Amino acid sequence: MLDCYGRKLLRVNLTRRTITEEPLGEDFIRRWVGGMGFGTRLLTQEVAPTADPLGSDNKLFVSVGPLTGTLAPLFAQTCIVTRSPLTGGIINTYAGGHLGGAIKASGYDVIAIEGRASGLVYLLITPDGARIVDCPELAGRSARQAEEAVKMAAGRDDLHTLAIGLAGENRVRYASVISETRAFGRGGAGAVLGAKNLKAMGIAGIGDVRVAEQNAFQAAVEAAYQIFRDNLAQPWSLLAGFGRVGTGSGMGLINEKHALATRHHRLTRFPSAEEIGGQAFADRFPTRPIACLGCQVHCGMLHSPVKTPWSEVWTRGPEYETMYSLGSLCFNDNAEMLLKANDQAEAYGMDTLSLGVNVAFAMECAERGILPRHALGDDVTLEFGNQEATIRLIDMIAHRQGLGDTLAEGVRRAAQAIGHGAEGFALQVKGMEFAAWMPERMRGIAVTFATANRGACHKRAPIGAELMGFLPMDGLEGRAALVAQIQDKVNALFTLVACRFAEFALPMDQFLALLNAASGLDYTEAQFMQLGEAIWNLERLHNLAAGIGGSEDRLPDICFTVPADFPKDSKPLTREDFATLLRDYYAARGWDAQGRPTPERLAMLGLPT
Repeated sequence: MLDCYGRKLLRVNLTRRTITEEPLGEDFIRRWVGGMGFGTRLLTQEVAPTADPLGSDNKLFVSVGPLTGTLAPLFAQTCIVTRSPLTGGIINTYAGGHLGGAIKASGYDVIAIEGRASGLVYLLITPDGARIVDCPELAGRSARQAEEAVKMAAGRDDLHTLAIGLAGENRVRYASVISETRAFGRGGAGAVLGAKNLKAMGIAGIGDVRVAEQNAFQAAVEAAYQIFRDNLAQPWSLLAGFGRVGTGSGMGLINEKHALATRHHRLTRFPSAEEIGGQAFADRFPTRPIACLGCQVHCGMLHSPVKTPWSEVWTRGPEYETMYSLGSLCFNDNAEMLLKANDQAEAYGMDTLSLGVNVAFAMECAERGILPRHALGDDVTLEFGNQEATIRLIDMIAHRQGLGDTLAEGVRRAAQAIGHGAEGFALQVKGMEFAAWMPERMRGIAVTFATANRGACHKRAPIGAELMGFLPMDGLEGRAALVAQIQDKVNALFTLVACRFAEFALPMDQFLALLNAASGLDYTEAQFMQLGEAIWNLERLHNLAAGIGGSEDRLPDICFTVPADFPKDSKPLTREDFATLLRDYYAARGWDAQGRPTPERLAMLGLPT
C-alpha cells in the first residue's frame, strides 16, 4: 500500500540553516494524494493567510505526485504552492522537464522551504545528503547560469535544477522559477525564493519508484500509451500539432475565431498572426522538439542559436502564451524579437504572461496620453509595435529602473500608482494578469478568469469546447456549472501533477486506473472529483481569510467594451450576462451570494467550518 510514495517531507529552514526529514502519514496521503493536494493542505495548515508573501513567515512547498517517476506517460511536472506576492493569496504553479523525477528518486514527496537565509544560498540534495551552500558569486546571474554553476559544483551529470534570475532577486512580483528552460511561471514564486535568498536548488536521486500492483499498473500504462499513440496519429490531433511546431500551432485557428487578444484587447484578431505562430518559428529557425520525462508529445521547441538585432539567442519556445503576451497584445510581429524577449524572460526569470501584459499596459497608457511617449528614454518611443520599446522595458522591469520599477509591482499596483482611470483597463483579476484569452468573446473564460483562486488563470476553462464550436462562445446556460466542474477536475488531476495535455486524451477512468494500481488506493471518479472540490474550497477559505472575497470575483471595465473588430454575429459580454454567470457559479459551488462556502458544503467536503 502506498508503494509509489517516499512518504517523507524534507524541511529546510533557511534562517536556522537546518534540514530535517518528517514522515507523511498514511491518512494525510490518502486524503490529499499528492502534488497540489499536499502543497495546498500544508500551506493552509502552516502559513497564516495574513503572512507577507515576501516575509520570512511565508513558506514554499515543492511537491510531486504518486505517478511522478513511474512509467506512466505525461506525469513529469512538479508543483509549487506558496503565497503569491502578486495577488496576496494562495498560488499553485507548475513546470515540466526532469526535476520531478529527480525529486521522486531522492525519496521525498515534498520539500518545504521556510525562513530566510542571511545571504544568497542554494540547496543541494544528493544521495550523500542535503546541505545549504553559500553562493554570493551567483548574485545577479541568470537562471541558466545559476543552474549550470550548481551542476558544475556538484560534479554530477544526473543533477536536475531550478533557479531564479535577477527578477527574483529584485522581488519582481511576477518573477518565475526556471527549471532547465521550463518555468514555474505564474504568481511570483521566484520573488518568494528571492525574498528567502534561495538562488537555486539541485537535486539528484538514485531511488526506485515502486508500485503497489505491478501487473495492473503495467496494463494501465500500456493502455495509456496506446491512447496517446492513437491520438497522435490523427490529422486533427492538437497534441500532434504541439509535437510538430509547439503550443503555438493553434494560433491561426484562434485568430480566425476572433479570440486572439490584440493591441491590449482593442482588437480580436492580429493581422500578422501567421508571422509569429508556431509554424512560422518552425519554418524560419532550425528547431528540435524536446520532451519532458516520459512524454510522447515533445511540445518543447528548442532552436539552434539565432542571431537577432539585439544578440545571439539560444532558447526554447516561445510558447503560445508568450506569442500572445509579447506578440499580438503588444502588436509586435517580429519573430526574432519574440525569441529575444523570450530569452530575456528566461534569463531574468519572469512570467511571460504577466510581463507582456505589463508591457502592453504601458503602451496603452502612452496611447491614452497617461504616460509620456518617451518614458523609456529620448531614443525610444513607447508605442504599440515598437520592438525596441519592448526589449528595453523588459530590461527595466528586471532591474527595477524607472517605469520598470512601477511595472515590476504588477499591473494592478501599477494602475493604482499611475491613476487617471488606469485601473479600468488594467488586464488583471485579483492582481494576476490575463492569460491569452478574451472574456469579451468566451463566456467560459469570463467566469474562469473572475473566479479562479489564483487570479486570471486559463488552466481550468472550457477553451477547446468554445473554440471548436461545441459550445457557443457567448452562451450562458450551464456555462458556470461547467467551469466549476472543470476546476474541480483539474485540481484533482494536479494532485497527480499531470500535464494538462494528458487530459486532452486520457479519460478519467484511465487516470484512476494508473493512480489506484500505483498506490493501492481505491479512488472512484466521484471521490476523486470531490477531492478536487475540497482543494478548491480550501484555497477559497485561505483567500477569504486573506481578504480576497467575492468583491474580487470581477472583471475590469475593459472587458465590457466592445473591440473594434468584434464579429457582428456574436454577442459582446454585458455586465448583466456576467452577473448571471457569477450568480450561477456561486449556486453551482454551493456558496452564498457573497461567494463564501456554506457550512453545509464544507461539512460535505470534510473541511472545517
